[in-house]
Amino acid sequence: MELFITNDLEKQIEQAKAIVQERKKYYSDEVLESIKNTVREKTNYTSEDSINSEMYKTIYFYWAYGCPVSEYYFLDFANKSHDEIKEFVTMREKVVYRNRLNKFEDAHLLNNKWDTYNLFKDFYGRDVIKIEKDEDFSVFCDFISNHPEFVVKPTDMGGGSGVHKVTTNLNISYEEKYYLFKKLLSEIEKNKALYQRGSENSLIIEELIDQAPELSVMHPDSVNGIRVTTVKVGNKINIVHPWFKIGRGGQFLTSAVYGTLDACIDSDSGKVITPGYTENNESFENHPDTGIQILGFQIPYWDQLLTVVKELASRLDTINYVGWDMVLTKNGWALMEGNFSGDFMWQMCLKRGTKREFEDMIGWKLTKDFWWQE
Repeated sequence: MELFITNDLEKQIEQAKAIVQERKKYYSDEVLESIKNTVREKTNYTSEDSINSEMYKTIYFYWAYGCPVSEYYFLDFANKSHDEIKEFVTMREKVVYRNRLNKFEDAHLLNNKWDTYNLFKDFYGRDVIKIEKDEDFSVFCDFISNHPEFVVKPTDMGGGSGVHKVTTNLNISYEEKYYLFKKLLSEIEKNKALYQRGSENSLIIEELIDQAPELSVMHPDSVNGIRVTTVKVGNKINIVHPWFKIGRGGQFLTSAVYGTLDACIDSDSGKVITPGYTENNESFENHPDTGIQILGFQIPYWDQLLTVVKELASRLDTINYVGWDMVLTKNGWALMEGNFSGDFMWQMCLKRGTKREFEDMIGWKLTKDFWWQE
């Protein structure tokens, strides 16, 4: 594939069209329509010609810089120069760093939620079970007898795919329990078809996290977690630009799909140092639902949190780059999940790229012109 950097829109589109033609198997009609739908969502374009031009421009940016269409918009690359963009770590570049820092064969330790639980169960602070076959029904019955409200998660999917809350009651009958059990098992194949990923034939069932009031006050309907990225270099565990993941709009999940908020946290003090940002480029110094001030908010028990994540990171010998999602419960900090491919979302909140400092920290740099050449 031939590619060159240019600011000329016509030449960008020309190159993108050649790439789409060359990679017909990937750029199916469904994929192209998905990109155009994002363009429609993120811009004011209404004419098909404008939408198509923008679609090809984002395809060019993907291959030139490694940013998928959503990242192209929330990092505002349309209004940045080539040199400015090269200061950012894009999604595809992140994968190159990750593959250098982490042993891919051990990805299941974080990508498989059951493996993660068994490795770190003493940090969970809640009950967790796995269901995959009829023989698990008795375990399921015992679980919901103690936890009539619980969370369901596909075992090996991320990004909130297939995650939902289930509410029953303590008086549910045996027949109702069995019907619910079979209904949940039926979600496994449905999730695979819907999200086009996942290989495990099981679900994880988790007790609801009882979040401490100090953080639930921000948005009571969601678990407002802290993403702490650790990067282990030699014997040192570095804390890299943590951020506050804040729910919004009464939604249970903190996911970009629901316009939830991310706000950067000072890694030394635990104080929030940016407004809350959405992937639609909205910003809020105060939470739009509760009115609680985001900018300047102090995350409680910060030193304890850093101690916990460093202990978590130290347990992994072959995985050096991890995004830990942590939640403050009434009994202290608990692990929600660990991310093998944690995002660099702090760049969106800080409004600047952090490639140079990240490369200085790990002692290695990208050396090729394009991410796909690394």
